[in-house]
Amino acid sequence: MDTDLAVNVIHLFKTFEGKEVIQDCSMSVERGTIYGFLGKNGAGKTTVFKILLGLLKPTMGQAVVLGMDSVKNNLDILRRTGSLIETLIFYEHLSAAENLQIHLDYMGIKNADINGTLEQVGLPNMGTQAVSTFSLGMRQRLGIARALVHKPELLILDEPINGLDPVGIKEMRELFCNLVQERSITILLSSHILTEMEHMANRIGVIADGTVVQEIDPKEIKRKYPNGMEDYFMAIANGGKENE
Repeated sequence: MDTDLAVNVIHLFKTFEGKEVIQDCSMSVERGTIYGFLGKNGAGKTTVFKILLGLLKPTMGQAVVLGMDSVKNNLDILRRTGSLIETLIFYEHLSAAENLQIHLDYMGIKNADINGTLEQVGLPNMGTQAVSTFSLGMRQRLGIARALVHKPELLILDEPINGLDPVGIKEMRELFCNLVQERSITILLSSHILTEMEHMANRIGVIADGTVVQEIDPKEIKRKYPNGMEDYFMAIANGGKENE
């Protein structure tokens, strides 16, 4: 077992109602890095994330997260991982702080810094405000706060900057980079904002039709594609590896 890896996906398959949505998917994420997970809608990103968190069982293959099997140790993985997956659901009539406290109670964690976490994601002095009054961007920030509040070792974030304005996107980019540099957190995230992935990620993985077709250093992308991430993504996102 490679202790340098926070995530190791090995020949993963997932079938729904006879349709293979993940097929022979392998990928690896080094600890203390940001891994950008790219793919078109329906390529399989969210399904892979759910398997990593133990929310779905693979049909075949294995996902190892923080050294643990995602099927056998899903509860331990959830305690040590923060996640933001698909639609954000909160108790609308409760405050931001109360929503975070419910999450902490569910995780069995005491003495977490709720107010500090809200300030960290750009929601200072908002702890007492009902979530029903929050804008889309504020909800997204609260979702990131919920992923962070229990101080996880790994963050798995599906479109975490969706709904944020340019200032918010820049703030989240800085937050994610600081978390890696200062706390050695590992971050696995997807986004359709390719320029942000280019700025943040230490490594990029592209999934197409349920298979990771390439993992690459962003510096290599810049060397091969002077016009940037968009040209690279368009070159291989349909399932084929780039031309050498």
